[in-house]
Amino acid sequence: MFDSSPIESWEGAGAVFNSAGSGGLYIWVLITAALCIIPVISAIRHENEIENKHG
Repeated sequence: MFDSSPIESWEGAGAVFNSAGSGGLYIWVLITAALCIIPVISAIRHENEIENKHG
């Protein structure tokens, strides 16, 4: 069962890297940063609004 792979050796094996050498990585980092920062800014605004409303 565990020895049923058709691969006999890793000689000549290759790998595929998505977004390698392009700006895709930077775009995903910016999207991730925005998704982490936007809720924090929203929470701060909400807390300040409630504080001003209720003193």
